[in-house]
Amino acid sequence: MIELIGLTKIYKGFKAVDGINLTVERGVLFGFLGPNGAGKTTTIKMMAGVLKPTGGMIRMNGLDIAREPEAVKQFVGFIPDRPFIHEKLTAREFLNFVADLYRMERGRARDEQILRLLELFDLAGWADELIESYSHGMKQRLVMCSALITEPKILVVDEPMVGLDPRGARLVKTIFRGLVERGVTIFFASSRSCVGSHKIWYSSEVTS
Repeated sequence: MIELIGLTKIYKGFKAVDGINLTVERGVLFGFLGPNGAGKTTTIKMMAGVLKPTGGMIRMNGLDIAREPEAVKQFVGFIPDRPFIHEKLTAREFLNFVADLYRMERGRARDEQILRLLELFDLAGWADELIESYSHGMKQRLVMCSALITEPKILVVDEPMVGLDPRGARLVKTIFRGLVERGVTIFFASSRSCVGSHKIWYSSEVTS
């Protein structure tokens, strides 16, 4: 479950996010929609712990992310709109690097998890190629792999379809729906309804 309680962010006197209150239940694909400048990315970054709110509270599965950030990171995956990837690594090396950051035990189980994700996102054939040779859409799918490596219970995504070709977009939609069927909560921000969300919040009123 995701709870945003009076969530506010002020930049130099400007309210980028103005007192959002909403609850997203477990196993829901939730679309947070609105035009550019409506505060969607700011909200997502606060949910991911990248930005600190000016006011209010964010709870993930009952935990306050400001008080227990490390505990929350263990079950929340984050896919930003402009991800950073070490392009001099191969996809397999990059996912192992991410797994090390999460202190996942090395061994057969981890190797199988990485291969499963690469196959799921249609990247297995490129697993040992340098990421710098990937298309933008392939890089985006690889970032999604990295966000799922710990099998998160909550996934927070900013503009999931940006840079994907129609085939890649269909693949991601199918994967997201499969995750939701298994009880994962997905909160995505977008300028349009692109995933077929269960519920939608239109964020035109986020800013003052």
